[in-house]
This record gives sequence, C-alpha cells and structure tokens, in this order.
Amino acid sequence: MEVHIIILVIHVDDCIITGSSTKLIADYKAKFNAHYALTDLGPVSWLLSLKVTRDRDNRTISLSQTAYINTMLDHFALTDAKPFRSPMVPGIVYSKDDSPSSPQEAAHMEKAPYREAIGSLMYASVATRPDISFAVAALSQFLDNPGEVHWEAVKRVIRYLSGTKDYALTYSDECHNLLGYSDADGTPRA
Repeated sequence: MEVHIIILVIHVDDCIITGSSTKLIADYKAKFNAHYALTDLGPVSWLLSLKVTRDRDNRTISLSQTAYINTMLDHFALTDAKPFRSPMVPGIVYSKDDSPSSPQEAAHMEKAPYREAIGSLMYASVATRPDISFAVAALSQFLDNPGEVHWEAVKRVIRYLSGTKDYALTYSDECHNLLGYSDADGTPRA
C-alpha cells in the first residue's frame, strides 16, 4: 500500500495545500469546497508578502520579499537613501550607554518608530533574509530605550536591504556540503 501525505497551511483566509499525490490533493480540495467557499488561485505565487518562484526544470523553489522591502523603504522614508553593503558596521558593539541619558533625548527618541522598524526587520529575517538576523537580534536588545545610535543602526539595516532587495532564498535538492562554525560559549574574543 502506497502512503501519501497532504500538507495544509492556513493563515487567516489564505491557504496552501500540497502533497505527494495530485489526486489526493484534488479530493481534499473538493471536500473542503463542499463545506467552505474556496477560490483556487492555482500554484502559489504570493503568500504573506513572500513571492514564491518555482523552477520545475531545475527543481528549485525561491522565496523573496522585494515588494515587502520596497514597502518598508517607503514607510520609513528611506526609498532614496544610499544602500549600504553590510547590515552593520563591522566590529561595532552597541550598549545601553548609547541609550538616552536625559529626558530631552528620550522625548526625541519617542518619535522614532524603532519598535515598528525592528518588527518589520524581524519578519524579513525570519522569512527570507537570514543575513540580517544577527543585526536585528543585536538591535532588538534596545527596544525599551533605544538611542539615536541604535536608530541609525536600524536604518542602516533597512538601507542594506535596499541594495539587496532582489535577493532570494532558494531551496533545491542539491547538496553543497556547507559547513558552519559558531562560538556559542559567550566568551568574548579579542
């Protein structure tokens, strides 16, 4: 007996169904449609601000967020800003010492949409942009009391995305034998 799987992903009113048998997928679509009015948009091309591009010949699927990044650039008024080549200044260390130390500085920073920008960056980093994950994690530590230095660093990450907005995360069945190393003991290195 052959075993097949069905994968159903639902978010609010968006749904994707996939599986190992086209007949089984069609059967389940019919069952769902008998209870709920469904609109079949065909193969997925957009989902939750992710552009999905499938290349059947090369057996790849790519996820990108160009439109999402463009919206972020517009929202934070950085559309015309010059892109940066890296998400952070190499070797920089941010600290609480960079946070506001006077009521005037704190009042000034309340106007900056720091939390909103970090939230937008988090979604990008989790969805398609692992290259900004470290910077976003480092800057997320200052959500309670960000300083001007932190805000400029957040804008730098957004400007980095501006120059790399067409990057895509591509999955395939190829094995590249990549190796990664991490020093996770928390010991500072010189």
